[in-house]
Amino acid sequence: MGRSASTGFRADALPALARVRTGSRPSIPHRRLVMSSQLLFFISALGAVNGIFLACYQFSRRSHRVTNCVLGALLLAIGFRTAKSTFYYFNPAIAVDILQAGISACLLIGPLSYLYVHCHLADLAKRGAGKHWRAHIMPALCIIGIGIFFPYSRYPHIWHYSVRAIHIYWLFYLILAGKQLWHSRALLLDAHGRIPRQNYLVLSVYASSFLILVAYATTAFTSYIVGAISFTVSMHISFLIYVLQKDGMVEEGKKEKYQNRKLTNDDARALLDALDRAMSEQRLYLNPNLSLPLLAKKVGYLQTTVSQAINEKLDKSFNLYINEFRIQHARQLLTDESHLTMELVAERSGFNSSSTFFAAFKKIAGQTPASYRAASAAQPASSPHDHQLSSPS
Repeated sequence: MGRSASTGFRADALPALARVRTGSRPSIPHRRLVMSSQLLFFISALGAVNGIFLACYQFSRRSHRVTNCVLGALLLAIGFRTAKSTFYYFNPAIAVDILQAGISACLLIGPLSYLYVHCHLADLAKRGAGKHWRAHIMPALCIIGIGIFFPYSRYPHIWHYSVRAIHIYWLFYLILAGKQLWHSRALLLDAHGRIPRQNYLVLSVYASSFLILVAYATTAFTSYIVGAISFTVSMHISFLIYVLQKDGMVEEGKKEKYQNRKLTNDDARALLDALDRAMSEQRLYLNPNLSLPLLAKKVGYLQTTVSQAINEKLDKSFNLYINEFRIQHARQLLTDESHLTMELVAERSGFNSSSTFFAAFKKIAGQTPASYRAASAAQPASSPHDHQLSSPS
């Protein structure tokens, strides 16, 4: 697996498809070789294309804006690196500027992998992710900028040696991310010691980043295209696990739907007390993805039983019941942490969007969040009881 001394291209990178150039009708082995080459190109390019589309989707999401943007940037960097690997493998004569851009993208994968883990854990802990991301991104961007003055076309040997340093840099950030995951493992598990659905994604992204690094670092023993294929495989397996787990939750909810039983007053009171304890002690309402099946599972009752108790005994819908706790938390944030923007208050109170937060606050508190904050600031001597809603009962 040597390289040409003049161009730096891999000598074994010429695809089988390019080699089958003959005026006569190709033989059966040659046709099979062409088909396998086309299939290999499709698989490796599929990951790059899907990665770029998923990156655009992450950029468009409103909830957990910083976390989703970091994930989008990570998918974009890996997708671009994978696309470069794919086209270089099947066409080694591509412009060296594309090679340089692909190698430069690797500088961002390590820091972005770490930052995504950091931001996701900050969301779970209901704290701000901070702005120290600049300290991790700016060095990589500066190195990429310096590389413009030392282009691959003029200094191929420098770039060949820098690849190993980039892999070490990538590994360093994966180790940092791994330490954060280990120290925050309590946040990643639910009360039963299982991994909730929303945490599968961060673990899958971390494992995929590690797998892709190993694939690219071992190309001397395997093949240059392995990195692109590993991204395609890891991404689609992660997506499949995510979807199957969601389907399993839906199916479990359907089974519970038909397991109705009559709810006595004593049973209803015990259930409502369990709900209040779960809300006050575990603060489940801060989870923006809290659903009726998940809440029922937390308190150990059937989904239909929980729904019946909230609807009949409290005369409330599930959304109103949860939003009352969220608005109570938001009122405390508006009073005690006046530096927070309305968007941060909404996010830290468990709302997926600011518009939902404003509508719920107006409905429950009878005024807008801004007017409530202004009124609270004008009455600093008010007791804490004046700024809180009573727990739903």
